[in-house]
Amino acid sequence: MRIANFILCAGLAFATAPAAMAQGFKGPKVADAKPGDIRVIVTAAIREPLDAVMDKAQAVAGKPLVAEYGSARGNLKDEILKGQDFEVAILLPDVNEQLLAAGKIGPQAFEIARVPVAIGLRGDAEVDVSTPEALKKTMLAAKSIKYAPTGAALMTVRNVMAKFDIADKVHDSSTLREEVPLAAGEYEINLYPLSEIIPNKKLRNLGPVIPALQVPAIIQAVIGKNANDPKAARALIKFLQGPAIDEALKADGMEKSTVVSTLK
Repeated sequence: MRIANFILCAGLAFATAPAAMAQGFKGPKVADAKPGDIRVIVTAAIREPLDAVMDKAQAVAGKPLVAEYGSARGNLKDEILKGQDFEVAILLPDVNEQLLAAGKIGPQAFEIARVPVAIGLRGDAEVDVSTPEALKKTMLAAKSIKYAPTGAALMTVRNVMAKFDIADKVHDSSTLREEVPLAAGEYEINLYPLSEIIPNKKLRNLGPVIPALQVPAIIQAVIGKNANDPKAARALIKFLQGPAIDEALKADGMEKSTVVSTLK
């Protein structure tokens, strides 16, 4: 089975499960990669677009790609800090800064995309999230508020909770792996990157959090300090900053970015 197909098949259950399951994702692991494989560690926020171009990306890299998805601020960062080497990591700016300080990556960061945090509704209720006041009321009345405590949406979640002063007033179920049961008329609010809400068939996409409360997630690629094949890593990043992934990013509600910056 081709690696791209294996990754996609392994991710089907994830696509229909709550996005908070990203940290427990059971797909391929870079620790199991074979010599010569290009190891890619990736935030789940960009899983769908990357899967869509995996065959082309593999051809450009010239070697098999093994992509491990998970939580940028959670299991992925922890694995790298514990010594897991890789060729490319596609994570978040604050995570990359920590990895640079720990000597795990090179200083350059290559933006791949930006994605707004959106609201996913589970349940049969009709709710209003069109204004700050309406969103606050809707969140307070929800049976459950779900988000990934270490995920790409965390900055927006913190912003919303702080602006509304509701962190200790909502029914926060972010640390629960199991599904919260809902009775008739009850509902759950999910706060995740739009790219994770769109493919989740259990959620109704209510669109991005209003701009006044929005902190879009910036998806950056970096090269591992101990990469076995820096040339292939650079080729892969160049491909991801090129046009081949544009359609897949757009389909998942993401905005293309090609900014190159130096981490500090």
